Amino acid sequence: MPVDILTKALFDGPETIPGWEYIKTYGPVLATLGAIKYYFRGATNTWERDLHGKVFLVTGGTSGVGAQVAYELAANGAEVILLVRSTEDIWIVDFVNDMRESTNNILIYAEECNLNSLYSIRKFATKWLDNQPPRRLDGVICCAADVIPTGVARQVTLDGIEKQLGINYFAHYHLLTLLKPSLTVQPPDRDVRVLVTTCSSQVAGTVDLEDLLWETKPYPKRSPTKVYGTSKLLLGLFAREFQKRIMEYERKDGMKCNVRINIVNPGLMRTPSTRRLIGMGSLWGLLLYLILYPIWFLFLKSARQGAQSYHFAINAPIFPKIEGGNLIQECKINTKVRSEFNDLELQEELFNKTESIINDLEKKSAIIRNSQKSKSEKAKEKKEEDQKKSDLAKQPKSTEELDFKLNQLRNDIGLGVGQVKNPDDLPLFPTEDERKVISDNKGKAKSNQKGKSKSKSKKT
Repeated sequence: MPVDILTKALFDGPETIPGWEYIKTYGPVLATLGAIKYYFRGATNTWERDLHGKVFLVTGGTSGVGAQVAYELAANGAEVILLVRSTEDIWIVDFVNDMRESTNNILIYAEECNLNSLYSIRKFATKWLDNQPPRRLDGVICCAADVIPTGVARQVTLDGIEKQLGINYFAHYHLLTLLKPSLTVQPPDRDVRVLVTTCSSQVAGTVDLEDLLWETKPYPKRSPTKVYGTSKLLLGLFAREFQKRIMEYERKDGMKCNVRINIVNPGLMRTPSTRRLIGMGSLWGLLLYLILYPIWFLFLKSARQGAQSYHFAINAPIFPKIEGGNLIQECKINTKVRSEFNDLELQEELFNKTESIINDLEKKSAIIRNSQKSKSEKAKEKKEEDQKKSDLAKQPKSTEELDFKLNQLRNDIGLGVGQVKNPDDLPLFPTEDERKVISDNKGKAKSNQKGKSKSKSKKT
């Protein structure tokens, strides 16, 4: 049948094709729409790399482009650790189980690291670093972001930072700088890649070192994308400065730095953040988004298409051979960047200023947490700390802890003088005076026991 139709069309003209009038009328329109869709879907990554045995941390890996990146990493055999608000959320448990089944990869885990809290980030990083030998880490993919819709009042994180700045910039700054020992300790032959996410809205961003927290300036309620763009611009500048400091780090083995930090712009996508922004956080806005969905489908990428630049940055073999700090867009390195990306003094000043702000915020947060603790919580923490100290299986981290463990061991084998509650009761290297005190205490203890036994005999 198709051969006959094509033969007639060839010899008798296209008018013999069934439905030719419809094809002639609507064909050019459909072809134009198809061409537009093909253009706006962006470039496709063609590089592949064996990811079996490699370990990646992913922020924002449960929705949008982050979920797509995490899925592709897991499908290619990598161990993926999703950093989430809470591991006790049933939805997170189901999400991880579903991803394990769909990718046929059981090496998918979730660890608590709430980017809304600097304290939660520090707890995760401390737990990650408190391991011997150091945990393997092949990459950190920073996809998490928060966007505030138009017309919504200023929102803040648990530390009082404007939410877009707090999650998009300060949280990732805190996470990556805390993980620096884990990044630099990796073997020199390991290809370690760190990716942070930027956005085209950075063109609307500004750098105000005197007001990084956006506290003195009036909050742009009608155009919060200015703050969002600023957060993405700051994150890109941080990535460049952090790469420079990583490269200056001198490894103990004398080998060259093997960590590359790059900036990825995935383009405009149909993600939950975009839907929230367009829908203005309201039901009427969501309805408008659904009505105009054909337009968004035509001009905006899907999360899978937006993830292509991430896969390019993860898999392309060129990146270990060049320095980091590159802007990656449409699966290629974009050399056209804002002037701030070439201002080394600004990047250094921004890095130091942010570090100072985070230190101050963490101190204030610690004071507040400590004041809110009840007596029972403090007693519980002290008890846990004492139990940790007395655990002979763990390596002591200070001379005081070593004394404590040795004294505990002496008591356990009967060489001590009663129960040692404090390392100062029985020093590791006692002086002559301390020995006399210990012997006097022993004498007093024996005399007290004799006195008690005599008093008991008299009573009987």
